[in-house]
Amino acid sequence: MNDRLPHEKGLHVSWDQIHRDSRALAWRLDGKGPDDGAWRAVVAITRGGMAPAMIVARELDIRTVDTISVKSYEWQKQAGEARVLKAPAPEVM
Repeated sequence: MNDRLPHEKGLHVSWDQIHRDSRALAWRLDGKGPDDGAWRAVVAITRGGMAPAMIVARELDIRTVDTISVKSYEWQKQAGEARVLKAPAPEVM
């Protein structure tokens, strides 16, 4: 029997890796936004995307960070249809 919790399974990523990869993403996005190359906001996925979004926003000097919350599975059940629980503010989109 498997006694591990869901967060104890799978790939473990260090804070250093998250920081490095988020900064690399920001560098790739820099100057490629829809407003003459600028970005107005960052939208983060709440379960796992908040830390990378914060780093990207800081690197690109973006002050507006919003969230989207999506649910696509239940504990111990197969993935199902994705359902948006909380959408970003319309003005961010």
